[in-house]
Amino acid sequence: MKKILIRFIYGFSFSIAITLMVQLCVMAFTGKIPMIPEYADKFSQEIMAFGVELLLIGCMSGVTSAGTLILESKRLGLLMSSVLFLVIMLGAWIPVACLVWGFHKYVGSMISTIASIVITYGICFAVRYANCAKDVAVINEKLLVKKES
Repeated sequence: MKKILIRFIYGFSFSIAITLMVQLCVMAFTGKIPMIPEYADKFSQEIMAFGVELLLIGCMSGVTSAGTLILESKRLGLLMSSVLFLVIMLGAWIPVACLVWGFHKYVGSMISTIASIVITYGICFAVRYANCAKDVAVINEKLLVKKES
């Protein structure tokens, strides 16, 4: 439970910091907070909408970060851990993408969200696959040594 909480906090914190830096750069160039009007209209103040957006993005990333612990599980195989991680990740990303970015309404939002999901999942899967390959190599080496003895 401690590892889950630590991963969540790191993911939450880093994503808010990165999102805030990117949004501040966009605001410096455009002069306004970048968000879809339908989302902003749900709040009385634009800054409140921005704050809630940051919290939702933080939660989405925190869940994704905590979910990577599933990928590290030795009990689950590569396929099962990958599928469970994807389900957890999509469960966190899709609601935020629909609510905040209009995933279901705007093509640009759909493309950027899908690209973000694919890249994030791809990186996590590649790390998990590399770890599995190392484990298999160690097991094969031990079997070879045992066979030669």
